[in-house]
Amino acid sequence: MMRGSLRTRRCLREIGAAIVAWFAMLGVATHAHGQAISLATFTQSQGLSSLEDNCLLQDRRGFVYTCTENGLFRYDGHVFQRIDPASGLRGNFIAAMHQDSEGRLWVGTPTGLYVGDGQRFAAVDAQSPPLSIDPGATLTDLDGRLYAVSQHRLWLIERTGTQWRTRPRFDAAAMQSTPELMDVTSAFADGRTLWFGCNKSLCQLVGDKLHVWREGEGIPADTWTSYLRTRDGTLWARSPRYIRALSPGSTVFVSHDLQGARVVTAYLDMVEDDQGRVLTRANNGLARWGGQNWHVFDTSNGLPDIGIDALLYDHTHVLWIGTYGRGVLQWRGYGQMHGWQAAQGLDSSPSWAIARAANGALWIGDELGGSVLAPGASRLTPWPLKAPPLAQETTALSALPNGDMLAAYYSGELLRYSAHLGSTEQVAQSPAYIHNMLVDSHGLAWLCTERGLYVYDGRTLQRAGEHVVPDSVLTDAKEDERGRLWFAGEAGLFRFDHGQWARIRITGAPSNQNFTHLDVLSNGDIYLSGNFAGLWHGRVNAGDAISMQHLADKLLDDTRIYFIRHDHRGWLWIGGTDGVELFNGQRWRRLTQDDGLIWEDIGENAFFEDNDGTIWIGTSNGVSHILHPDALVPVNPLEVVVTELSQGGVAQAPASSYRFDYTPEQPLTLRLATLGAPTRSNLQYRYRLHGLERDWVNSDRPQVDYPPLPSGDYVFEVAVYDPDSRELSPVVQLPLRIVPPWWQRTPAVLAGLLLFVFGIVMAGQLRTRHLRKRARALERLVALRTHELEVDKQALEEARAAMWQQATHDSLTGLPNRSRILEILAATMTTAQEHQQPLAVALIDLDNFKRINDHYGHLAGDAVLIESATRLRDALPKGAALGRYGGEEILIVIPGATPEDPAPFEALRQYIAQSPFAGDGVDLDVTCSIGVTWLRPQDHSGFDVIRRADAALYVAKTAGRNRVVLAGEHWETA
Repeated sequence: MMRGSLRTRRCLREIGAAIVAWFAMLGVATHAHGQAISLATFTQSQGLSSLEDNCLLQDRRGFVYTCTENGLFRYDGHVFQRIDPASGLRGNFIAAMHQDSEGRLWVGTPTGLYVGDGQRFAAVDAQSPPLSIDPGATLTDLDGRLYAVSQHRLWLIERTGTQWRTRPRFDAAAMQSTPELMDVTSAFADGRTLWFGCNKSLCQLVGDKLHVWREGEGIPADTWTSYLRTRDGTLWARSPRYIRALSPGSTVFVSHDLQGARVVTAYLDMVEDDQGRVLTRANNGLARWGGQNWHVFDTSNGLPDIGIDALLYDHTHVLWIGTYGRGVLQWRGYGQMHGWQAAQGLDSSPSWAIARAANGALWIGDELGGSVLAPGASRLTPWPLKAPPLAQETTALSALPNGDMLAAYYSGELLRYSAHLGSTEQVAQSPAYIHNMLVDSHGLAWLCTERGLYVYDGRTLQRAGEHVVPDSVLTDAKEDERGRLWFAGEAGLFRFDHGQWARIRITGAPSNQNFTHLDVLSNGDIYLSGNFAGLWHGRVNAGDAISMQHLADKLLDDTRIYFIRHDHRGWLWIGGTDGVELFNGQRWRRLTQDDGLIWEDIGENAFFEDNDGTIWIGTSNGVSHILHPDALVPVNPLEVVVTELSQGGVAQAPASSYRFDYTPEQPLTLRLATLGAPTRSNLQYRYRLHGLERDWVNSDRPQVDYPPLPSGDYVFEVAVYDPDSRELSPVVQLPLRIVPPWWQRTPAVLAGLLLFVFGIVMAGQLRTRHLRKRARALERLVALRTHELEVDKQALEEARAAMWQQATHDSLTGLPNRSRILEILAATMTTAQEHQQPLAVALIDLDNFKRINDHYGHLAGDAVLIESATRLRDALPKGAALGRYGGEEILIVIPGATPEDPAPFEALRQYIAQSPFAGDGVDLDVTCSIGVTWLRPQDHSGFDVIRRADAALYVAKTAGRNRVVLAGEHWETA
């Protein structure tokens, strides 16, 4: 009984200790509920032919590489491009990658080790058979030598003249005395020391002094695979189950183990962000060390349910995530923005109103009700306000000084939540829909409604400004520094100045009517937007008139503005249909999902500056919290790089200039890349070939193609433009020389002249009886040579014409191709703007074309495309042009067409629909949809016009197809 009792108590103690340890581990890792991650995904459509990404590396120039099971890929600012085997890199499975202290790139594969500069690689052939590099963190360098792990042995690669010498780092005697050296799993050098996983221990090599770290020094038995030296000097080591850290001067590794970690893979990256936080893989997501515990980001935050193999925190503060099967991810806005959606407890979307109560709780009003974020909480909860059953859409919130919250609903209810009593009271009912609410410095609540302005004084709701403010829609209100109230609506701009009402007369703006949003600054600056394009700025004066000027900005002109607000710095924030525009007094910056914004369709009036200067933005798909607004405006400098130049498909070695012999059948191709803006999805290249092109060409493609160039000197000039920051990179120049054929070169011409002169001299020395014979022979020679030159010239001109036709026309329909019709559009726009003539642009799309291909085959589809092109050419007005814009879309440019006469476009539609098409043995009824727009004075490029035509085309498609829709109105024919 005694033995049994002792055994029982011992078991109970062990179970109790296990339970305590388990609960302690629960405090180590917490889920990061309070953050919805904005991710960009790179898969096959972004160039990756393999979605299993084993490692990520950024070289000194800024290029990001990913190792996959089907080659090495480099990011060019738009997509990932595979490093071609022609570069010398032959291996497909990329097991490891490393850049050494001298900038060389080392690539390890199971079939060999390669070294290069990112464009050219050479195999390290000193070992026969070549080294088979193990997967994982298996390449590192120290003291000018490379260390590699191959077949679980540590190898040393050294430079000997122009060759590389490879040898095992440890000989048989060393491995016999230290058996751990026979099973090396990883290697890492921190500039002074070589660390490597050895069997189930961690080995440290300083010079020739070896130390094996074991359990008593904080390194439990496991396979150690990855390492990180943080900025504070701490060494982090990772195994599938353990994470340990060695502080400077310490002799014992400290446990920072991740709860339940058991990730059996050689790829367990660790990286450090700007705030010194360490990130690594968790079993079910991404773990981040916050100094006291781990925060785990998983599917609830938006990460895919997939393993993470690689991590990279690059020079531009972007977090890259390599996955096992989902490609490469970018965490956009990492450290800059937090997102809140339904997974984080948000009641619903869109979010219209945000306010912070006196007790520190953040209130968010949305479509169905609202949510509250308590101070320090990581998850939103339903708000305590009890709205009437028919209340719709929280349009405004105002935190009252006593801790209460005032809420206005679009449906007209004005509610007050008592924080002291925990109850909700409906204090007023507006007779019209409420668009916005302003609680002024006197505690009066002003309601902007569909039928004028109302004011609530704490007791009753009364009509306000009725002799000046008409019963029409009011949408925005603002109190300025002098206590004056400003109201904007469809009837104009109104001011309430200490008891006196005035309707403000606006000059310079498109109209006195239809204002929607406003803001007034302490210095008297006023900003207005309305049912017209763009943002307008003026200065408040003592009178009742304000002169407004248009702020010329293409992005502002093309967006629908939903709020205009200034923060405590005086920075201007504008929310709209395409994100948030930020102006810090010197430069503009558009914030989109590329920056980490949770969504780009912004909620009306959904702007809130918090007490700490952070910014909350409501959208139609959640709420974004901008943590560091000061870090948003400075942008990384853009740099454009010509990564490859090829002639006739043959890549040339990198050079600062190029010289080619003239070849009539070898086109020129240049590949471009952008550094400094890895998250921007709308970068545009501006390039031209000086000596061939005068105007700049805009393109979002990182590849430029030219037909065979005639002989001469050229300079390829290129820059990259970021529309969101309005930043243009410096222009990069690449000189090119095309050498003429040998018979057109100066030596050949001089030699011909010398031969000719020599012939004349010799002929003069011959007897008179041979003069005529020689002269006739010379004439025949000259005639033959002249004929040869004429034949060569004609062949050259024919080839050049054929290449021009091939480069500018669609091979199927014979129509001008996309680039050619865009050139025609640009030239026609220039002429129309110079002579102030109308210009119409139409985008035509064949209805249900995919169904034709699917049901009748691609031959039938091709026949329909050819016949459509023929019919449109026949119906085209004189002076108009058309071209194949892409797929079944056709772009038409019609100079002189006026907006009052839609007949030409209806005629085009009827020409398509008038009779069946013969397609590969069947008769098909085909219709088309047409979107039409006209050139505007503010249009800067063809894409401005095409975008409106495309929007009109989309309306035509969604309205039922087989119709014409004019941009800005709906004129249709069914």
